[in-house]
Amino acid sequence: MKKVYYILTILALALAAASCAKQDTVYKEWVKEGGYIYPAKPLNVEAQRGYKRIVVQWTLPMDPSIRTAKLFWDSYTFEKEFNYADYPDGVVQAVIDGLEDRSYTFDIVNFDAEGNRSLAAEITASPFAESWLVSHAERSMKFAEMEGTRARIQMGKATDEVAVTKFRYVNTSGQTVESKAYLTSDKDEIILPDAKKWEYFEYQSAYCPAGGIDTVWTSNWIKSPTPIASNVDASTATVTVTSNQIRDEFKPSLILDGIKDDGNSRWFSSNAAAYRGRFPKILLIDTKLSGSSAQTFNHFVFYQDPDPDGQTRRYIRSVNIYVSDTKFNVDDANALSNFGDPVISVSLNQNDPVQEFVPADKPTGRYVAIVFRNSYNSSGFVDLWEFEAFGFAAKLAEQ
Repeated sequence: MKKVYYILTILALALAAASCAKQDTVYKEWVKEGGYIYPAKPLNVEAQRGYKRIVVQWTLPMDPSIRTAKLFWDSYTFEKEFNYADYPDGVVQAVIDGLEDRSYTFDIVNFDAEGNRSLAAEITASPFAESWLVSHAERSMKFAEMEGTRARIQMGKATDEVAVTKFRYVNTSGQTVESKAYLTSDKDEIILPDAKKWEYFEYQSAYCPAGGIDTVWTSNWIKSPTPIASNVDASTATVTVTSNQIRDEFKPSLILDGIKDDGNSRWFSSNAAAYRGRFPKILLIDTKLSGSSAQTFNHFVFYQDPDPDGQTRRYIRSVNIYVSDTKFNVDDANALSNFGDPVISVSLNQNDPVQEFVPADKPTGRYVAIVFRNSYNSSGFVDLWEFEAFGFAAKLAEQ
């Protein structure tokens, strides 16, 4: 019995020794005699987003034995090798182009002269491309109006990632030109010189995300929703007023002369006791434009006494504006009933000498009637220094 036990013990020890010998062959191929040498891994790794590209940057190692590095991405599918001797300024910048609009992980590994490799320095970044760009809304147009021979364009607020907006428009020679000036994201107005009135313009924005390195333009130009508007042409338009409502030399035509701050260039209603308290008082502007040339109006501006001390002389209170192809009767005592629906019906305040109004529906017509319903002055005075009616010939603009 002891002999059998002895034989089994010897057999078990032999099997154990054989098993250990097999395990030794497994780990010996992964163990280097004297241990592995790991060079320092890359430091100060940064990544910057670009359009279909990422720029990966890191600093050269202090250890002079480290000679090269490899950059891997897309699960080690792709790689680039870098010789540190080629970067005497101490910084490596690797540009990885042709990327998709998704997240990428980049691994950088250093190698010394003996071929020993460091642990990987890892960084994750996402480029931007078309799918990112189409998710960004273009700026909107608030208004576009002529100021002499130039157009003043006011745009809506830019999103945080809008860089600049550029414009192209028709000049007075009939040529389509691109503005040399760009509208930056912190501004909302731009001037287009030598612009032609009643023409559409186009605009296009470039976008760049926070920390991005590339500015990307949208693929399409956006057409303005309306043409560039202009004020009523004072050289052809006429202004008439309710009978007996002109005081001295202050004629109604002076409200269109372009002079906004001169007390000698304004219309003042009658100060005669028999007429000054009569309402409504009506100014009628005949643009002399009809048919395809008829203006569509989108903006009206009242100018009163600009002197801060003259606040009490800002007499205009409740006023209606009407637009029609049919001539209004300035002596109609029932104008508020007979003129139809006003495009503007407001009460002005005495605090602001300049007040602007935009009609909800842009009316089209040859005639503009300004109907004063009452006055802040107990005697009934009305005093208008200048009036602007901005519009455009919509039918001509489409031709």
